[in-house]
Amino acid sequence: MSTVNLQGLLKAQAYLTTFLPTDIASGMDPREWMPALFRLWSMVTRSSEIDRNFLSLFARVARDNIAVKDIFTQAQVRTIFSTGLNVLNLPVGKGQRARTVDPENGTNRLIGRNDAKLSSFAIFIIYTINPISESESPETSSLTHLSDFIQATESFFHPSNSGPWSIELSSFLKSLAWEYLNRLKEEELPTCTTPQGLRLTPELSNRFVEIIKGVTFQMMFSKDQRALSQNNTTLRSLAWIAPKLIIPGVLERAYPSLESLTETHRTTSVISALNAIAIPLLNRDHYPQGGKHLLPLLHLTVPGVDLNDPAKTWHTLVFVATTLLSVPVKDLTESGSMGFEWGGMEGSFDSEEVVDLEFEDSVRKASTGEFEEWLMKFLRRIIFMFENYPDVNQGVKKDNVETSVTGTTHVSIIYCFEVLFGQLSTKLYNRTTKLVIEILEAAPMVNAGKAVGALISSWSSVNRKNAMAVAFPILDRMIRSEFEHGASSTPSLAYSDLQQDVSLHYYQGLLRQLLGCADITEHRAEVISLTKLMIEKCQDRRGYKMAAKCMAAAVQNLVAIYLMDYRSHDPTQWNDEAFMAESHLHWGVLREVGSDQMDWHVPSQDEIDFALELIESFYVPSLSRARELMTCTMLEGKQLSIEFCKTISMLKSFISGMTTLVEDDGDSPVSSSGEDAASVHPMKRINVGYCLTDLNDPRTQRVRKIREETGQILHELMVYFRGQCEDDVENIKVLVKATRIFLSDHGIDAGTCDLGRRGYIFLKQIHRYPGDKKLYPRLLRCRRSGLRHAMRMRANSQGREKTEIHDALILDLTDLSLSQYTEVRKMSQSALLRAMMCFQGGRKLIFPSLLKALESSNTDYESMKGALHLLTSKSLALTCLRDWRYVPEYILLLCKAHHADKPSVQTLVRRCFLEYLLNLTNASFKVFTSSALHGAVKHFCDFHLLEHGPDALHRLSTKSENRRLNSIQAYENLIVSLTELLKDESLHWRYQAMVMGFLDIFLRPEIPVNLDIAQIEVKGLLSEMPAIRSLSISTLTHVMLDIKVRANAQGDPLTLATRKAVNPLTRTVTLANGVPDDFTWEYLKASVTEINYQKPESCLLDDNDGTGWLVWPKSFKAYLPRTETFEMPEVDAASRRAYDHLGEFFSQASFWEKLMEFMSSDPLRGERSDAFNLEHAKFYKSIFGMWEDRFMDQIEPIIVRLCSSVDNKNAQRAATELLGGMIRGSKHWKKSSLDRMWTWLTPVLQKAFQQCTPDSLAYWVRFVRYCCAFRDPRRILPFISLIFNTPLDKDSTAAFSESKNLYFTRAVLSSLSWRVSLLTPSLREDCLKLVAHPYKQVREILGFVIHEHFQLVPHPSYKSVDEFLEAQRKEGGAPSPMIEALETKSAHQITGLVQNLEKWRMERKPVIQGACEYINASKTVLAWVYQSLTGYRVQATYGVVLPLIPEIFQMQDISDDQDLQQLATVILLLMARFMYPASMVPTMVDLFCKVLKESTSWHVRSNVLPVLQIFFYTNLFSMDVDMMVKVMNAVSSMLLDPQIEVRQLAATTLSGIVRCSQRDATQKLISRFKKHLSVPLPERKKRDRSAPMGPPPEGYSEALVKRHAGVLGLSSLLQAFPYDVPEWMPGVMVFLARYVSDPPPVSTTVKKVFGDFKRTHQDTWHEDQKRFSQEELEVLTDMLISPSYYA
Repeated sequence: MSTVNLQGLLKAQAYLTTFLPTDIASGMDPREWMPALFRLWSMVTRSSEIDRNFLSLFARVARDNIAVKDIFTQAQVRTIFSTGLNVLNLPVGKGQRARTVDPENGTNRLIGRNDAKLSSFAIFIIYTINPISESESPETSSLTHLSDFIQATESFFHPSNSGPWSIELSSFLKSLAWEYLNRLKEEELPTCTTPQGLRLTPELSNRFVEIIKGVTFQMMFSKDQRALSQNNTTLRSLAWIAPKLIIPGVLERAYPSLESLTETHRTTSVISALNAIAIPLLNRDHYPQGGKHLLPLLHLTVPGVDLNDPAKTWHTLVFVATTLLSVPVKDLTESGSMGFEWGGMEGSFDSEEVVDLEFEDSVRKASTGEFEEWLMKFLRRIIFMFENYPDVNQGVKKDNVETSVTGTTHVSIIYCFEVLFGQLSTKLYNRTTKLVIEILEAAPMVNAGKAVGALISSWSSVNRKNAMAVAFPILDRMIRSEFEHGASSTPSLAYSDLQQDVSLHYYQGLLRQLLGCADITEHRAEVISLTKLMIEKCQDRRGYKMAAKCMAAAVQNLVAIYLMDYRSHDPTQWNDEAFMAESHLHWGVLREVGSDQMDWHVPSQDEIDFALELIESFYVPSLSRARELMTCTMLEGKQLSIEFCKTISMLKSFISGMTTLVEDDGDSPVSSSGEDAASVHPMKRINVGYCLTDLNDPRTQRVRKIREETGQILHELMVYFRGQCEDDVENIKVLVKATRIFLSDHGIDAGTCDLGRRGYIFLKQIHRYPGDKKLYPRLLRCRRSGLRHAMRMRANSQGREKTEIHDALILDLTDLSLSQYTEVRKMSQSALLRAMMCFQGGRKLIFPSLLKALESSNTDYESMKGALHLLTSKSLALTCLRDWRYVPEYILLLCKAHHADKPSVQTLVRRCFLEYLLNLTNASFKVFTSSALHGAVKHFCDFHLLEHGPDALHRLSTKSENRRLNSIQAYENLIVSLTELLKDESLHWRYQAMVMGFLDIFLRPEIPVNLDIAQIEVKGLLSEMPAIRSLSISTLTHVMLDIKVRANAQGDPLTLATRKAVNPLTRTVTLANGVPDDFTWEYLKASVTEINYQKPESCLLDDNDGTGWLVWPKSFKAYLPRTETFEMPEVDAASRRAYDHLGEFFSQASFWEKLMEFMSSDPLRGERSDAFNLEHAKFYKSIFGMWEDRFMDQIEPIIVRLCSSVDNKNAQRAATELLGGMIRGSKHWKKSSLDRMWTWLTPVLQKAFQQCTPDSLAYWVRFVRYCCAFRDPRRILPFISLIFNTPLDKDSTAAFSESKNLYFTRAVLSSLSWRVSLLTPSLREDCLKLVAHPYKQVREILGFVIHEHFQLVPHPSYKSVDEFLEAQRKEGGAPSPMIEALETKSAHQITGLVQNLEKWRMERKPVIQGACEYINASKTVLAWVYQSLTGYRVQATYGVVLPLIPEIFQMQDISDDQDLQQLATVILLLMARFMYPASMVPTMVDLFCKVLKESTSWHVRSNVLPVLQIFFYTNLFSMDVDMMVKVMNAVSSMLLDPQIEVRQLAATTLSGIVRCSQRDATQKLISRFKKHLSVPLPERKKRDRSAPMGPPPEGYSEALVKRHAGVLGLSSLLQAFPYDVPEWMPGVMVFLARYVSDPPPVSTTVKKVFGDFKRTHQDTWHEDQKRFSQEELEVLTDMLISPSYYA
């Protein structure tokens, strides 16, 4: 593990944080390894992943060791709080922290969302909260730290200060409250193992809530809706923790907002907050005073039902439903309201008073007398909204406000009505019955048909018999009346909204809801009569469709199993008058799942008979009618289509309604087209209560016969429409829907099931409760049971066995999925894919048809599009990827689809190809089993009482082997076919590229490389098409890799399958237990020493740059240098022909000439293509790695020519790729070959580096990085020496020449890092001598190089992990030389640099006279510091930055060089936002205070103050009280600065410091500042206005400064609380008002303070003014209101 490579570091850290045991009970005490991990954490900054992983780890440690006190030290706790404060990235000071991590190292990682980090941070806080003993300081508790954290961030919670951080802050609060509540409930369980002394106490709970309730109340009115939603969850959790602290505060804010209708956003926010706390508010045992607020709140929220505000309406309806979930709407008073009157909010929120339960219960009970008034007012408000729904027939757009109400609010209307009507008492239900009668008999609300239908549905579900008796006669009369007046008399095939029909459709919709919910068994004749009338009279499509839906609803109501009672109490309790008389005592009570008596509707014999009567009366004739229409010659055209539409609509509706009658679809023979019956069995069926299960029952036989006949009719209709009426799209769509229902909806519609699941999840989130017990309102418990029943029915619909009629229908849908009509195709594809999930063997059935549609003989491009859409679906894509029975044909058909030249088809083909490339795993054909498999299978079968034959496993093994052989044969045939296809000269180049892409991904080392592939791919290398060349390069790279793997594997099948062949030169170095003291030195020395090929075992090469950097491992992998006598393994015989062909081809000079011609002249497509190409370099690396120096003679002149083409950057790029591949490929060459290469290559590279141009510099720098990455330095010593030995010339006038050498040096240093540290001391000295270089281009890169030099020096290199852990345990929170200190030589160099800067600054000449050494050196140093502060490695950062801070402030004071000033400002802000180790913070504080005190330049003092404020905030938790006081005193002293700019900045800084920390020092500061104001101001002598102003009297300026300091000090305290009014504030403001007449700047400051106060408090002035007395308000009014001109 090392910090050299960020990706490797993240990988190592992920392993540590994932697998380290966090529980002491596991045997490893986390306190043993936590100091080491905290030290590692401090070594890397600005990495989101590292912060996230470490916070998660330490949160788990806190949670798993809650029974252990002080598992973390105070230093560790402060570190985590500092990290938590900084991950919020709040905009304190100027801007926010940068969000990238070391972009220069290619790790451009954006910091992601903070949710995971903040959640882990919250867990850590909550599980480290423990009661404080008398011997412990309260300052060390996590609650104290949390209080400081909230105090520091408080202003960012206010609605007027919202921003991107609002959602993060609200998420953090939500996590805090939820985790606290969760822990609180866990500790209440009898099984809790936490010691009693470490458990949460009421005092801790109250303190916790007091800490966060203020900011939670502020967030109640956030402008960010996501933050508002999160905050409501927080309120709910806090209401369960400490209701007396939360609920009164919410109510105190709710009543004024609800009573005032002028601020809509506050009303919506308040209603949503009330919805969140509704259950704890009403729970008598939890908050006895809450019940009396129910009726006043319900009355006040009635205006929330507003057509013009969908959001407010939604929240209002949900609030009503939530509050009534556990409240029976019943008048519990004997007469009237027992005198109950709400007296307003005064005195109603005192949470400290003793609760009189009897009084509260009596008030709660008395308030129920208001239910009737509220109910009627609420329902009439909703009906008024229905009446004003927009007229959708008058061209109203779907996206306008009203239509959004009808859509968005409909779900909440259904939910609200379901709860409301279920909770009504008999008396109130009868009142609503009268209202329903009024609605039915009034003018139809045709625009609100669905909403009124929801009302009818919910109302009728409560009293099913009464509803049918009351409503059905009215609807019957209304519908018949409409028919009498000519409604639905115009035949139509399309939906029409004629004015004469809309009323009929409205009443039909209400009838459908009534028949679906009421008890209709006593109204058989009336229902049948009305249905016959509707079927006979309805001629328009919507009319007969609604008639059919009425029948479907009726049948489903009769034969389905569903819950009938969703009330808040069980039926026995609801019907118990004594219990209901005391029901107000049970408001808000939650019970556990499984404790309810469920009232299920189970079909009776009468209901089943009635359903069968409806089927025989309407459905069976429809089946006959369908057959008649298919042979009818009397009707044609539109008339025939209308008749078909009526008939098929009736079929579809009845099919959907009768899905629960029987379990199967008749006696049709089982299909023979499924999967192998021996290996695939139908899924086990679940008993879900089908109505007819007795096969001997004539009714069962009849229904099964009808189901079978239905399937046959549907098939015949499919055949008919495909053959004779293919253009009748509307009827085919209805037919497809009917077929989908018949095949898929076996018991329940999938859409209905999903809708119920989503609704349950939504309600579950609203009523989420912590702990193991599932405590929910009864409605949710009932819905849970209903959802489980639905899921069981849905499970029964899947994995069924197909019959022949199912096969016929699936094939029919397949044919329609390839239809010419887009609408038909889409609907059929959806139905087909759903059917695939319901039956086994469906894919095998339809694949031939789909593949046939792709054949070249098919010229129907629409059918091709349909087939391609299906083949890219998730249901069928796996078959294309894994089933080698179909893979070859599918691939070949895709590659031959060039005959379809339609663009849309080609786009789909391309999409299929790309998705195949992305999803193919290319797993091994062979299944590997261990010898223990037989025993494991037998044990499993015995344990689960499964039958297990002795030869079962043998049969499976044989089957697996046969499948493997068949797959290999199919694979080989596919490869042959693809290679043959590539030989076709007429194949379009795009399809040629596709074939080559398939060949590339199908290559696998377990199959020998085909000679044909090698021949084709080398031909593609010289193709004119760049895409073909690119694919050939990729494929040949894989080919050579597979040949290498096969050679090293020596035929081992497991090695070939896993593709992990071991190089014969690999060795494992095992270190002894006691690593010598000088081992690291010897290791580094050996890393830069020439290889001794006479003793190769003593020169093992380690290519891992992280080995030993932190800790020496017990063993590591290395490579033996290859001697002249060592021979690599021979290529296996099966791959020899391909190998020889490639070798022969690569040995041709003409090949290299042609290839380099292409590589150096490729047209570049955008900036991304204009770069060093790794794929090309890897290709060359494979060539030189396999054939070594065999082709050197051919390529040497080519490389020389390319390198000489200085003006051709493409030639330079090609040269760098080829050279990079050669150097990387020489990894295991013999010494003689290496000597030859470097002897020739060194002068070539030297010349190339010298001739490098700005255009080609990026290629050569990337080339250097590529050559050095993950390589032992000894492999490339000549290369390193070439770069390091290039002299640096300060006096050179060639800026680019000097800078490019530094770029190469930096590339080597960043890649090889500490491994070459022994080569760099002299180079570092040379770089430091050049800090004053005159050229900007050199200075910038020089700063980066110096940074790399200093970063590679620290390398802890502990001898073992135990030594590392022990060292960190001993250090604890003390300064670590590993991070915070520089080694002696580096520290001496920094000191010398600082001295030189001071000297040069004294000698500095004005910039107008030309650049000077100080300016140049300063810019170099700033570039260096910038790189140190923006990188993720900090080993040498602290030691470098600290001594330079005073000089950087001096640089910021250089007024005649703006570039230097701006850069210094950026550096100082970065420095201020940097998190420093706690041991360094006192030094930093002393340094800042020293600069403030000793600096003679007021510019420097003014520049220090903003930096100090940001530093103070960033490192807040690393400071103790003494340091804070020291900073505050230093800033306060600046208020007396003679320069006004410094004083004003000091006031701003002091305000920020007081705001986030030292609020306890406010009174002392007030006294100090009042003392400044007590200084008398000498009077000026009166003068003649015509005379010039004379000098001020003695002491006047000093007194004015002191008085200004006092005013600024008091104003800073006022500004520290922009949204609050502490007790001391009114008096201070009155005191300040006395000085409004003082001379400027005192008077102007006073006026500004009062103006700022008015601006920040105007939103909450109605509450804040209560903190002022009458006299104080008068003074404040005089100051805030400008005097009138006429006064």
